[in-house]
Amino acid sequence: MRYRINNLSRPIDSEPAYYEREISKILGIEPSAFTWNRHRESIDARKRHTMCFNASVDVETDRRVKKSKRVTVIHEEPYDFSPVQSDARPVIVGAGPAGLFCAYTLAKRGIAPIIVERGDAVEERVKKVETFWNGGALDPESNVQFGEGGAGTFSDGKLTSRSKDARGRLVLELFSRLAKDKSILYKKKPHVGTDALRAVLVELRRELEAMGAEFLFRTRFKGFKREGGGYLVSTSGGVYRTDYLVLALGHSSRDTFEMLYDEGLSMESKPFAVGFRIEQSQKAIDENQYGEMASLLPAAEYQVTAKVGDRGVYSFCMCPGGRVVAAASEEGEVVTNGMSFKARDGANANAAILATIDESVYGEGVMAGVDFQRRIEKKVYAMSNSYRAPVQSVASYLGREETDTVAPTYLPGTYPADLHAIYPEALDKTLAEGLAKMGSYFPALLEGAVLTAPETRSSSPVRLKRDKMSLESLSHENLYPAGEGAGYAGGIVSSAIDGIRIAEKIIEKEQ
Repeated sequence: MRYRINNLSRPIDSEPAYYEREISKILGIEPSAFTWNRHRESIDARKRHTMCFNASVDVETDRRVKKSKRVTVIHEEPYDFSPVQSDARPVIVGAGPAGLFCAYTLAKRGIAPIIVERGDAVEERVKKVETFWNGGALDPESNVQFGEGGAGTFSDGKLTSRSKDARGRLVLELFSRLAKDKSILYKKKPHVGTDALRAVLVELRRELEAMGAEFLFRTRFKGFKREGGGYLVSTSGGVYRTDYLVLALGHSSRDTFEMLYDEGLSMESKPFAVGFRIEQSQKAIDENQYGEMASLLPAAEYQVTAKVGDRGVYSFCMCPGGRVVAAASEEGEVVTNGMSFKARDGANANAAILATIDESVYGEGVMAGVDFQRRIEKKVYAMSNSYRAPVQSVASYLGREETDTVAPTYLPGTYPADLHAIYPEALDKTLAEGLAKMGSYFPALLEGAVLTAPETRSSSPVRLKRDKMSLESLSHENLYPAGEGAGYAGGIVSSAIDGIRIAEKIIEKEQ
């Protein structure tokens, strides 16, 4: 039998084997009579003097165990990967999490997809990005936004999601196996890191190709037209006939959004968020969160919010021990984002500080949000006529006495500027007031901090409208908008889940 025991605690300075003694006491059997693993573990830092790890554990034994309210029997069915007899070859546009997990689910069931990706495979993509960061040319086809793995490839690699969808476990299991990292399965806030994520993508591609999937890298999706119940898909590498077209686009696929709009695909603008990247000392964050226990624990995270009028201001995509990166995908535009390596061992922490915006800020029209993003990004590029980014200390931005700050990490370089000049006045005031409010209850956020601008790509500015049940486009049968770029997810795991759901709908039609 398999059991789950909840609310087990162990001291911060203890080893995981500490749980084994507790399990033995609770179940009333000796350690040699069971096997166990952590199902979930987090740090309980609410009280500094009693800080501890808190966990739920899964136990397997053939012995009779003592009854307890803390012990429940586990009944978990494995995901159904039974083969499907089908000759279909769905075309998936985009090799981000939604596209890759859609492809994986289809291929595991025996339906081999074709994955069209405008950017490079991750090995070549990393070279292009690092060249750009070190002062070389931007490749508009292969950059931080476009290429194998999507925008999440150059991030902290967070594997958290607000979704309670059981498919999330399948996503974590695959990441855990390919990354050879069991902690992904039990950490409350697992992450893989940009370096480990790149290796995962290579292994996933190899598995997909072994199952018959075909990758078309450096291949642009140019358009589609109906043919019978399916589509002729035009790409820069040729035309493909398919019964099912999956649009797993990234949130920066602006030219593709424009093409789809012109083609009459059902779509609408949607709210998103913009702001800055903030950097501060990781050591200061650790000490604020953990106190004297900081040296025993991994790099600390934070999440802060504030309400300014009817708008929310909040931290997003916090990267412990990370760096701010240049994330442009179009020439003559400056964009920032954040990423961390698996070790999270950089001197600085960073996060986006964002304010939500809607049509009242960017105007009416399906492409109005895209146009707003472009205006801001081009404006910032014009400030230095380069891909360098403007920075300002938080103290200066808030009109306070200047203090020593951390060194900005953004490449290809930074320069001092007045960041109040970047956004419309009302939006800028919202960001400043929200930042001050968050700092009032979390001072470590602002101490020695710097802002780098702009952060404009937090999520997609459009939504490709689809039916809630079939997940098909409202205007095109057998066409499936998927993931973050289509407006239905917000991160690696939720995008992957959405891709799996799309695959299931295709499989239903083929059974």
